[in-house]
Amino acid sequence: MNGPQTRKAIQPRFFLPVFLSLLLLPACLLAQDGRSFAIGGAATAAPTDLFGFYWNPAALALPNGSPSGWTVGSGLSVLDSSNAGTAILQFNPSNAQGSSQDPINRRQQYLGTFGVGYTNVVGGVLYDQRLDYSASQSSLAFFHDRDNGSIGANPYGLNYLQTTQQVGTLIVSYATQVPLGTFSFSSVGASLKYHDGLQYRQDQLTGTFTQGSATGYQYTRTTSTSGLGLSVDGGFMVKITDSLQFGMMFQNLQSSFSWQAQQESFNLDPTTGAETPIPGSSSSVTLQSPFPYATKLGILLDPPGKDILLEGEISWSQQQTHWRFGLERYYPANFIAVRFGTFYDDISQSQLWSFGFGYERTFLSLDLSFVTRSLPNLQDSVALGGAASAIVRF
Repeated sequence: MNGPQTRKAIQPRFFLPVFLSLLLLPACLLAQDGRSFAIGGAATAAPTDLFGFYWNPAALALPNGSPSGWTVGSGLSVLDSSNAGTAILQFNPSNAQGSSQDPINRRQQYLGTFGVGYTNVVGGVLYDQRLDYSASQSSLAFFHDRDNGSIGANPYGLNYLQTTQQVGTLIVSYATQVPLGTFSFSSVGASLKYHDGLQYRQDQLTGTFTQGSATGYQYTRTTSTSGLGLSVDGGFMVKITDSLQFGMMFQNLQSSFSWQAQQESFNLDPTTGAETPIPGSSSSVTLQSPFPYATKLGILLDPPGKDILLEGEISWSQQQTHWRFGLERYYPANFIAVRFGTFYDDISQSQLWSFGFGYERTFLSLDLSFVTRSLPNLQDSVALGGAASAIVRF
């Protein structure tokens, strides 16, 4: 590829302080690496180096430019979006109440990753923290009136669900080249993922609340600090010509994950709506929550002599189809890459745009990126995010 293969050597003493400073960034800035985030996540066919263990394990068989074969990398990212129609930076239930959307949905995800690789083998950890929120306008009205002591006589239709969870994943990935006809390069790869559930909480409120009546609704809270599971990914990559490359990722070919949780029911005071635990309602439950299977097909175009990479991807998961596109422009003399990408976000129901730049040398790669719906008024965007990552090659 024209981009990363043009790196030139520098001395390790220059980049180690920079790399270590990135590792010390707050863990809430997550795991999608800055490069792939900047191209809208269209990374299935891209040369993602060490981060192939996250995007497509078959990419680990590509030459990584490391003199000894050893690489170390860390990535951090966050994405926050809502369909409320109001700025995500000012998102709160009061602002969401009365908007044109019903229900109000929000998703917030933090990812953080760290990996160590030798040639075509990588071991890494992935931290995933996620918030999923859905509330009907009637539920928002109920919470607003309850907080202000103004519960009305009209019934409130309740449809509220908020789930937060934190999962740590240990990943071991391996890739190898395989002969495939006259193609100049082809490889297969696989990842084994061990999931450790760190924290889970779900509040669910359904039914109808009518002042003066103690029936007609259900309110349950489920909590856990223990979850375990295993998942398997598979990947394939083939270079048709020097300018055309395809990749395919089979995410969660097999997946099992469950939380050992406590579930408790609550009453709502018939007058004030205040929550009170129901004595004896607490029980132990097992929540089966396997990760969804996804198929991703990616393409990469590398026009000869242009220092440009074009990426595209289509994915299928849970009866939904998603398209992603990215563009990278390299400036080899300055060791700089500028990147753009776009994808459709189901939560904000809008097309999001990503931007970023990278610093590429033989021993070091640094990448920064962000994603938004609104430019230049970022404070008014209904979706925002960003990523940072670094790779050191020894």
